This record gives sequence, structure tokens and C-alpha cells, in this order.
Amino acid sequence: MKKAFGALMLLALLAAFAACSEKEEEGEYDNWQARNEHYVDSIATLARNGTDGWEMMPAFTVSDSIGTSADNKYYIYYQRLQSGTGTYSPQYNDSIRVHYSGRFIPSASYPLGYNFGKSYNGSELNEATDVPSLMCVNQNVVGFATAVMHMVAGDRWKVVVPYYLGYGASSSSSSIPNYSTLIFDMQLARVYRYQIDTDTSWW
Repeated sequence: MKKAFGALMLLALLAAFAACSEKEEEGEYDNWQARNEHYVDSIATLARNGTDGWEMMPAFTVSDSIGTSADNKYYIYYQRLQSGTGTYSPQYNDSIRVHYSGRFIPSASYPLGYNFGKSYNGSELNEATDVPSLMCVNQNVVGFATAVMHMVAGDRWKVVVPYYLGYGASSSSSSIPNYSTLIFDMQLARVYRYQIDTDTSWW
């Protein structure tokens, strides 16, 4: 009887160990949709309550008449980290120079979120030497474009873009998994008005 009980205990321990091993071997992006939606919902709650400086605005592709009761996926969420001195916000067809770093939501391997792209080479932005990326506003995903169209030169924002306003449920990018929330630290450096500011050089 004791031997049988010991064998059962051993089997139970082995099963528990196997379960733990399987859990440890879960992929980085397992349950990715649910995890991303939970993250956005948590930030949306902060923004709706005006907590920690979080604010929200509907995407430019969505009517302002939706109010604040619509699904969280239709909004971007942002914190104003630095106020600029510019007076003009870029329009959809304008070009901009912008410093940015983009991350996914925090995960086991990347507690700060995997950095999928940035405009500078070093680990930290050096405004004295790093040249901001030149791009057209309309070349960007809806969430990114929405943010920059409400910024002025010198503004620096942290922006959370739900997957619906990013690369979507079926990402066309090989480096962006489906359902990925995009978290940007972005600083608008300069604006070039469409068909007016033709010299887009930085220096």
C-alpha cells in the first residue's frame, strides 16, 4: 500500500513538473490577442479616469461623434512628456521629422516591451547627433498619424496604439505579430507643409 501511494505521489510530482516545463516553454506571443486587449483596456481605464496624466482621443478615421463610450480600440492613449514651442500641427499630406522608439507590450523576455523599431542607433536618443526620421504623415498607421496630427514641433508624447489602429488582426509586417499593441515614445522635431516647404533637409 505504501509503495503504491509512493508511486502515485511520484507520478503526481512528475506530472506537475511536466506542466511547469510546458508553461515555461510557452511562446512569447501566446494568448497575444487577449494580452494586448487587456493591456489597452487597462490604459483606457486610466485615461477615462484622468489618472497618471493619461489622455485619449478617437482616431482621425473615426467620427468625433462616437464620444467616449465606444470600444477602446477606436482611440489612441497618450501622455504628454514634453511640450514644444511649435504653433502648427501637421496635416495628413504633410511631411515630418520625428524621433521615435516603438515597443510591444511587456512580456516575460522583454519586461519593457520588445523594441521593434526606432529612429536612432544608440540605446538612448541623442538630440545633438541623431537625425530624426523623415516621413509623410500618411505613410504611417492610423494611430501614429492621429498622434502626430495633434502635436507641434518639440512635443514629446508616449502613445499607446491598439492593434485596430496599428497593423491589425492580420499584420502585413513580418516583424509585427497580429493583434500587436504599439507603444511609441515619439518627439516631433519638424514639420514640412505639403507643397510649401520643399526643402526637407535637417542640417
